Amino acid sequence: MKLQHATALATVSVAGVTARTVYTGDTLSGYPVISGLDISDLPANTISRFWISAAQAQGGTNWFVPVFVARGTNESLHSGRKLSLSASIHGDELNGIPVVGRIFKALNETVPEGGLNGTIVAIPTLNPNGNVLNQRNFFSSSSNGFWTNLNRVMPGETIEDGGGIADAYAYNIWNQVWGNLSNVDIAVDFHTLSTGSNGPLWAYADYRLPGVGRLAELAQPDVIKIDPGEPGSVETTFVDNGVPAITLEIGPAKIWNQTLISRAEAFVYRLLDDLSMTESAGPVEVDLSNTYKATNLSSVSVTYSGFARFDVVPLQDVDEGEVVGTVFNAWGDVLETLTAPVSGRVLSVRVDPAVEMGAGVIDVLYNATST
Repeated sequence: MKLQHATALATVSVAGVTARTVYTGDTLSGYPVISGLDISDLPANTISRFWISAAQAQGGTNWFVPVFVARGTNESLHSGRKLSLSASIHGDELNGIPVVGRIFKALNETVPEGGLNGTIVAIPTLNPNGNVLNQRNFFSSSSNGFWTNLNRVMPGETIEDGGGIADAYAYNIWNQVWGNLSNVDIAVDFHTLSTGSNGPLWAYADYRLPGVGRLAELAQPDVIKIDPGEPGSVETTFVDNGVPAITLEIGPAKIWNQTLISRAEAFVYRLLDDLSMTESAGPVEVDLSNTYKATNLSSVSVTYSGFARFDVVPLQDVDEGEVVGTVFNAWGDVLETLTAPVSGRVLSVRVDPAVEMGAGVIDVLYNATST
């Protein structure tokens, strides 16, 4: 791979506006540190690796985020699409990381030869803080410490405007990597379930925005959950700003599910072909014969703390009132029998048998649509 180790400020003037990738002059593990990315001043037919400091922890330690950029041909800077791939905004959700790595390994062979029409900006580990702590959220150590779900605070807020460290972190990702949309016009955010549950490959998609439905269907997932998204999430923030985006969930947390990882990788190649970013032998066709579309989700929760046995698995169809599990106490006495709240298809099932009262343990999809 050809790497760009620039030490000066790179600038390019377009229509009187100065665009620039800002290099700090520092390097980390051999790759340059930047404080702002502009894809227009990166060389064509090149893959670059950068670090960006999204925030500083207590004591001044930087939280460095790795960034890949694959720039296509010169003309495709304006004629091609600008795809964002991101993973692990929740630190325990890891299956998207190898997807990004595999994609860029393949691009190493084609990009230098002019085989990319457009630009790909990728962040394989969006939350290194959570990765280090082996858990979901972003930890800030002020006072007694706070936990923040980074996927609920996009596009962030500056410290000057009243934001905290997590808000500033999100702000810098949104503005200094994604360029407040100047570097992105279509996006996929890779996730998994949270720790302790199992599930299939599925997409969250807001079909109200043109292009989102096609994006979700190209993934050929086991499930497409059609919904308006979560405010502050990567997906919904892009969609709210007119950029087609989906969340793609790749099975369970903290477990390399090679089958689902490979399916997510294959999706990205279909997407690149469909966007005419890579050459395709013909129109990209999708197979939704095994995809379940749903508009609603209902959860099974436990009333008692104890130990649960679950009698269903992801993608199993259930009828309303059907027994799906049992909760026992330490004596082995039955505390409650769990039943399906609706007729539908099981999306996720808890794998951790230790449960606390009020916890959701099974999700069931229903109201499938043909949209």
